[in-house]
Amino acid sequence: MARGRSQYHAVSEQHLVPYDENLLERSRAQWQFGDWQSLTKLDRDTLQHHPDRAKLALLCAAGHQAQGNVAEARQHTRLAIDWGCSKKLISQVLISGVYNTLGCAAAINGQENRAIRHFQAAMHTGAAGSDMQLLTQARVGHQLTQLGLANNATFSRAALTDLPASNTLQLPSLSKGFEEMAEALAKQKAHLDAQLKKQADELIRVRQFLDSSLKKEVSNAARQIEAAVGLQGYFATGELPNINTERHTWPISPDFAIYLIQLLETNDYDVIIEFGSGLSTVIVAKTLAKMTERRQPKPPVALLSFDHLERYYQQTLAQLTQAGLANAVQLELAPLQPYTAPNGNTYPYYTCQAALAALADKHPPKGLRVLVLVDGPPAATGPHARYPAAPTVLAAFIGAQIDFLLDDYIRDDEKEIAALWQAELTASQIKHTTTEIKLAKDACLIRTQAFQN
Repeated sequence: MARGRSQYHAVSEQHLVPYDENLLERSRAQWQFGDWQSLTKLDRDTLQHHPDRAKLALLCAAGHQAQGNVAEARQHTRLAIDWGCSKKLISQVLISGVYNTLGCAAAINGQENRAIRHFQAAMHTGAAGSDMQLLTQARVGHQLTQLGLANNATFSRAALTDLPASNTLQLPSLSKGFEEMAEALAKQKAHLDAQLKKQADELIRVRQFLDSSLKKEVSNAARQIEAAVGLQGYFATGELPNINTERHTWPISPDFAIYLIQLLETNDYDVIIEFGSGLSTVIVAKTLAKMTERRQPKPPVALLSFDHLERYYQQTLAQLTQAGLANAVQLELAPLQPYTAPNGNTYPYYTCQAALAALADKHPPKGLRVLVLVDGPPAATGPHARYPAAPTVLAAFIGAQIDFLLDDYIRDDEKEIAALWQAELTASQIKHTTTEIKLAKDACLIRTQAFQN
């Protein structure tokens, strides 16, 4: 889209405020010429949503300073500070204004050389690095016009066209009164900065305390709700609740569990493969048990789940046994071993190839629908720890339609894994779609179409 005269500056995600993209350039030119009247017309409503508001507020302060509007100059200088203008730039522009005032006073008194030196000092201080000779000529001419001295014989034309180079300029000293005023202002500012820092530090401590307290309260409330639901479920069904009573640690988030159930109910999968067993294994097994009658005359859905640690393998097995579903799941203890992926990298991954090959032999690929739940191994085992899930399953179930559901998509590592999968599917000319699911920890569903080598 072409850029027009007006742009938009975001003040919230829902509200955009138009602004003039040329305003800073125009105001800077007005400052260079000494068009103070135009600069004083800048108001806070115009400035507050402009991306260059700090510099514009400072230029407005310079305009009021030159016009003798002390209160307005102070007000806009404070705005420039609050909006992030650098201390160095503020000092340069305001000191430049002092030199300009001295130049005007000298011009009125007919002191041509002194006036020109002050005007050149004003430009050198406020616009260092620019063409000083041209800028000073413009400033002197405009100031003399404003003072009604443009045609005064006291000021020779040669003085306006033959100014010394900026590198030979000796800046006139400010009067002792200005120096004392600057020192007093510096002390006041240092005191104010110290007070503001103290208040900011105190606010940070209060916020940290509130954040910590809020997290504890929310965690405790969630734990109590889960415990209440678990008690209700136990007395209704006799099944032990699948939660940790010591702290709020769902192996999967409840909203992910609901999404998983919806996925199973709305898709006629034939095979479910899970990397990382736990509560999700029990949820899938229970859901499939409820769907058995609706699937007839098709055979039951095959559920294969891998875990690499004995502790969690036994924990999942105990939960399945207590729910009467131990025979509905092929639960495999699969320690991690080096796996060299097709991309040439080696990862520590489940010892799963033999079990996947045996499962694939029992299910012809034509018309086969496979869901792969990727919730392990833990990220602590290495970068892109869950990446091998896709290449291992794709190699075992050639020709099947495979859906990959990646949990913990809120993490950067999982986002990078999904991007790697998509790039490799595209390179292999496997058509696929990707859906990001907004949950507590987010999830990503990559759905491939059936293909043949």
